[in-house]
Amino acid sequence: MSKTAVLLAGQGAFRPGMFAGERSSAELDRLLDTVDATAAEFGRPNVRHHLLDPATPAAAELATADPFTLQLLVFTAAVGEYHLAAREGTADVLVGHSLGELAALTVAGAFDLVDGFRLVCHRSVALAERATEPGGMLSMDLPADRTGFVVAAVGDRRARVAVLNAPARTVVAGPDSALDVVRGVAGALGVRAVRLPAPYAYHSPGMALAAEQFAEDVKSVRQRPLQLPVYSPLLRGYVDDSDDLGALLVRHLTTQVDFVAAIRALHAEGMRTVIECGHSGLGKLVEACVPSVRVVAPAETPESKNTPAALASPLPVAATASSVAEVAERLRMLYATVLQYPLEAVEPEADLEADLGIDSLKQAEMLGRVRAEFGLPASAGDGRLIAHATLAELAGTVTAILTAEEVTR
Repeated sequence: MSKTAVLLAGQGAFRPGMFAGERSSAELDRLLDTVDATAAEFGRPNVRHHLLDPATPAAAELATADPFTLQLLVFTAAVGEYHLAAREGTADVLVGHSLGELAALTVAGAFDLVDGFRLVCHRSVALAERATEPGGMLSMDLPADRTGFVVAAVGDRRARVAVLNAPARTVVAGPDSALDVVRGVAGALGVRAVRLPAPYAYHSPGMALAAEQFAEDVKSVRQRPLQLPVYSPLLRGYVDDSDDLGALLVRHLTTQVDFVAAIRALHAEGMRTVIECGHSGLGKLVEACVPSVRVVAPAETPESKNTPAALASPLPVAATASSVAEVAERLRMLYATVLQYPLEAVEPEADLEADLGIDSLKQAEMLGRVRAEFGLPASAGDGRLIAHATLAELAGTVTAILTAEEVTR
């Protein structure tokens, strides 16, 4: 029998204003009320405006400036999109990617919503207080074994293969200094390596001290009976009520995750459709693991299939006053979709050629798509658009063109 899985994303699930166009519902209202209340409980300001206003900072900026808020937003994004998916029917199994596993366990009933948010906050506090040095994650276009060879060649034991995302997409975690060396070696080998908007070196031994503190915090949270089946990539099997789920969440900080094995195991059990919750680009990774699987988004229509909501229609002229940040976010969505990269890999400051592998021919194609996406006039020739090394620079020019067109109307 064909099965459907709901995939709840972790890092990369959030994008600014992602719930701005959603109709109000009891589930969404409760979710936003709860995230703000829990943030206040931990002495933090409200965060719901990030989910309702597209002009708020993107994940890459929050990863550096406010990782506590980013983690709350990632969790809220995954849970919120699950509720959108639930409007369309039920699934046979839930599976979470990284922090998305806590989201999956929460919507499955293992933790109530308030405790789910509290766990996110305790986790963030532990990381902020006990992570030994600045670090993060680096996505490489290599199989896990070859990525391991690169990491070994660097000779820094602090850098580790952390996540197996796809057959040829592997994530390395470690301190910034180690990741810089790994990225340099990858570049010398002609391998694309992109820093992800992750504020810490998740799924690596460097998080051991934070894990110790988090282990004490999870003891205060009550585990409840599961109401829905959950498959854990970390356990490589289904979660059972007898499992210590607090301990599982602690292990997440230091243990490698094999997402490829999880997707292939579920496919072997009959999974043929995946509903992706969170704007992370995980669907492309699922298709890379098992090409025959159909990936859809919550409430997806035939017309919008495989197209992010932000790309479903050209930017209206009335929106030309949008900030550069808004335009940059739409460019990220466009480039990630066309290039089939996870959204988190397409950073505003990423070099279009060196980091994203866009040669002159591909850039010409992409600029045509940019003109169509934003409704740019024919007078906006390639000369104005092509002289940019990053999406952030391109966003500035696109915004200037849109603003100029509005002024002349």
